[in-house]
Amino acid sequence: MNRIYATAEEGRSAARGTLDFVSCRRCGFTWNRAFDPSLIKYDKEYENDQSWSPAFRAHMKARVVDILQSVGDDRMVNYLEVGCGQGRFIEEVVEVAGERLCSAYGFDPAWRGEDGSGPSGSHIYRRLFDIEAEPLLSDTPNIVVSRHTIEHVPDPVGFLSSIRAALGAKSRATIWIETPCVTWIFRHRAMQDFFYEHCSLFTARSLAYALEKSGFARPRVQHVFGDQYLWAEAVASDCNVAKSVTVHQDHASLANLLSEFINNWRPEIARAAEAGPVALWGAGAKGVSFSIIVDPKCELIDHVVDVNPHKQGHYLPGSGLPVVSPEGSAVRSPHTIYVMNPNYMDEISATVREVGLSATLISVD
Repeated sequence: MNRIYATAEEGRSAARGTLDFVSCRRCGFTWNRAFDPSLIKYDKEYENDQSWSPAFRAHMKARVVDILQSVGDDRMVNYLEVGCGQGRFIEEVVEVAGERLCSAYGFDPAWRGEDGSGPSGSHIYRRLFDIEAEPLLSDTPNIVVSRHTIEHVPDPVGFLSSIRAALGAKSRATIWIETPCVTWIFRHRAMQDFFYEHCSLFTARSLAYALEKSGFARPRVQHVFGDQYLWAEAVASDCNVAKSVTVHQDHASLANLLSEFINNWRPEIARAAEAGPVALWGAGAKGVSFSIIVDPKCELIDHVVDVNPHKQGHYLPGSGLPVVSPEGSAVRSPHTIYVMNPNYMDEISATVREVGLSATLISVD
């Protein structure tokens, strides 16, 4: 969903897979039982950096403050990030931590830089983090962060357990996990938020349970970013501390969600297209999913806008729609723009005015 494609044809020829989501009635964990990891390739063509948005950067900064407060004002920080992308969050940690930071390490198979180098004096390695990678660390981490990674993992308890094992039995590091909240997706009946990469989706209860089963104690889970994300904190423990969970209230049925979503949005997009060109704002996974569902023949949507320059000039997977800058969208003069994430509506409205667009903005929520 977040790979970038050089031509429309390459985008339309992107690999596809089946979504067959099921949920545990006890803890609420939701997963794609048809997921095939061999279809997914995380490399230099995988681009999901959201930090070009001021609203998202503010969210990142707030999470950094949470992290640093958890270790206290008088302790030095040895930082480890699992699934760090191109190191943007590490940069925020380095800036806010200042002289308190002793070391910063990141691990991600999609890292595009030199192995072992990284922004702001950090060290990033193009690989997964596990017990075999532990010798690469110069210091024992007391903070471990993994943001928007666990939802990509078909065995999330195994993923967390491997991190716990690599930290060592004596570690009492604090771990922070950020991941989408499946309760928000169900509550908003957000069909555009089911992505192939996201094979493991959590409720607050199931994320806490997974941490406990993996050797992390006292989990505390918050809802952040307009309740779209879970933000969990736990402490490395020397034993399995998982408690049984009470029966979870069933999620609302998804049986008719796809047809309801199509019946709601496809006529809406078609009416808008009659009045003038239609654009989507947001070339991330939400935009990819929405475009495939509501305009499978690519007859209604003209283009997609994104502020990430690495996506601009490329094409979406599935639909093959072109991705342009806000200035490029102004040249194409869309009549209606559908905003993929309501959290960005204020900054998008400001950008639309700055570039001279006169389009009507509609939030997909």
